[in-house]
Amino acid sequence: MGSELFFYYYAALRKIILTPFFLVLVMLSMIGCSMPTTAIQGSLYSFTREEKRIKSGFGGQKKSITIKDFRANDAYDEDIEALKTEVEEYIREHPDLSESAKNNLREIKVTQGASSDEVVLLLGKPDKLVRAAGGGRYGASEIWIYKISKIRTFTIFILPVFPVHEGYYLYFKDGALVEIERHYLKQIVEQSEGLGVYESKKKESTP
Repeated sequence: MGSELFFYYYAALRKIILTPFFLVLVMLSMIGCSMPTTAIQGSLYSFTREEKRIKSGFGGQKKSITIKDFRANDAYDEDIEALKTEVEEYIREHPDLSESAKNNLREIKVTQGASSDEVVLLLGKPDKLVRAAGGGRYGASEIWIYKISKIRTFTIFILPVFPVHEGYYLYFKDGALVEIERHYLKQIVEQSEGLGVYESKKKESTP
């Protein structure tokens, strides 16, 4: 009797799993599923420029350029010029800066080896500062957290579990930047950019 019940339920379960409705439900669940992810950022630019070429009518093309700050907020040429003016003033006031430090500042780029003052100049003060007693990850004594403006929700099978504030974690040791991490939510199944976009250039620092 027990074995008959087992095979009965097994056969019923197989029928459910093989139904198109169940397969569609699984695909939708994967699309809606996301998980917290950490990645090494390497360098972080104050502003980035993204260029896309989009197909228009009669075989034509049109170019779309978007400027964002490192928090993914819309930015403008005036913001970039204002920051570059501050950078040149900072360089004049610090003649002992190395050539690599000057180049990074002029490229409005934060990278390993930058001082805390240089990071504040290019990114502003952090939203949160965590002190790591006895040395934390990467041997860092301080962690600066910059939150990205948008809040995304960690989801499992489409259902929201808890909100996650994406952002950048900057690790400092002895007043110098040693590593940058990006904390974000990654979708299990990435969605395409949509029809019409046939070329998308990688985000680069603004000139």
